[in-house]
Amino acid sequence: MNKVINDLELNIRNDIRQGFVDLQTEKADLMENVGTIPFLDYKHFASRIFFPESESLMTSCITDIGQDVVKVQLDECCQNLSSLIQDQLFLTSMVHCLEEQKSFTIKDKCSLASLLTVALHSNLSYLTEVMEVLLKDLMQQKSNAQPKLLLRRTESIVEKLLTNWMSICLYGFLRETVGQHLFLMVSVLTQQIAKGPVDCVTEKALYTLSEDWLLWQAQDFSSLKLKVQFAVGSDGGVSDPLEVNALSCDTVEQVKEKILSTFKAKFGFPFSTALGDVSIQYERHGTFIPLEEVDSSSEVIGEVTMLNTLKHYKVNDGATIKMLSRKCQPPLSPQGSLKDDENFSGKYFHLIDPDVEEDLTKNPERKKLKLKEVHLTKLLSTKARGSCHPPRFA
Repeated sequence: MNKVINDLELNIRNDIRQGFVDLQTEKADLMENVGTIPFLDYKHFASRIFFPESESLMTSCITDIGQDVVKVQLDECCQNLSSLIQDQLFLTSMVHCLEEQKSFTIKDKCSLASLLTVALHSNLSYLTEVMEVLLKDLMQQKSNAQPKLLLRRTESIVEKLLTNWMSICLYGFLRETVGQHLFLMVSVLTQQIAKGPVDCVTEKALYTLSEDWLLWQAQDFSSLKLKVQFAVGSDGGVSDPLEVNALSCDTVEQVKEKILSTFKAKFGFPFSTALGDVSIQYERHGTFIPLEEVDSSSEVIGEVTMLNTLKHYKVNDGATIKMLSRKCQPPLSPQGSLKDDENFSGKYFHLIDPDVEEDLTKNPERKKLKLKEVHLTKLLSTKARGSCHPPRFA
């Protein structure tokens, strides 16, 4: 028993020492070419802020707030409503009356606030005055006795109005000053997170900024460089290989995401086919083997199925992967995206073992004691990478 304890302490000590060595010696091999910064024009930016869940309202918003708006002759009812909205007392009274209705949900409040923002978009000074009055009324409510809790959640019309108002006012600053730095920071963090395992089911990652989302149960993994060929035409032709970095513990879906992400970073525009409409195959001994998230060879523990990984398919470093469109090559199984299943997290697992009894003699790696503290250096590493391109707020 003493020997087992000494070996355990030695392994943990080595893991922690290796973590600090990696933290000090790791090179910044991040891709600077992250593609064109996807700035939206003002109309599309505002419409996504106002109506993130409604395509029809978003389309109407784009036509209503553009500079080239066609002046439409309003009927008498719309003219009267417009006149009433321009009356501050009526507008504030209407907002208070609607908020008192128990059937008026938070979603309804957000929609009304966005519609008011669009209606008063050409008169922001008046919208600001109305918002000030509603904010004062909100602060005087008995339920808001704690000032520090005010505006924590968007549960009132004026809070959504404030969000819309700030988005409108910050657009120029975002576009001209801080947007590039924020985009580079997100791109760097995304690349850093992709360098380590990410659990496909729980979304926990080895490289993360939050200890709550730290993946500390990850098994050993290795980096792989894949040569990805894209199917061209219907006669079996392929493109020149694209080198894609992946991990042996990546699921098939994660490999697809990394292929499409690398394609966009290298060429500056996204791949023509969506993620759900592509399939990949692995070349082994001259034949291509289709890779699926779940198939007959998947490992099953109890009633939970493990998602297939590159390690499961024994994909080696330097292997050739062929990407096909499902329209050109119909899938062998009718499965779509497994994440669309309501019970996805209950039926499948990836890196974190399910909470079921199992025989661990087949896979001794799962017996190995893992401590969360061993991987805390990964948080520091991710934070250091993110600070390479900090946003500079003037």
